[in-house]
Amino acid sequence: MNPMSDFKPRPGTFLPYLEAENRRQEQRPKPSPLTLLEILSRQPMQSLPIFQLQGQSAMDPSRYGEALKSLRDAGYITIEGEAPEQLVRLTPSGAGVVQLAKPA
Repeated sequence: MNPMSDFKPRPGTFLPYLEAENRRQEQRPKPSPLTLLEILSRQPMQSLPIFQLQGQSAMDPSRYGEALKSLRDAGYITIEGEAPEQLVRLTPSGAGVVQLAKPA
């Protein structure tokens, strides 16, 4: 007999958990293109493989793609190499943006 098959949550315990989890998610700042620049600025070589950067940013794929495009178009990052081994590198102007965005 499997004791887990007898497990039944107490009535009314799941909804409070979901509400608390939703509040916690809402309080966490949403990742933005600036988040990507900040992550890159903390790396020793100021670069990361493209999929590793996405994982660290916790951005959904479509938003991540848009952020990369806008940052590359602005000259804040470069994307080097061939897919899937592409490397995202912070440019000097991108590093400047990160410095300006830091609180005084």
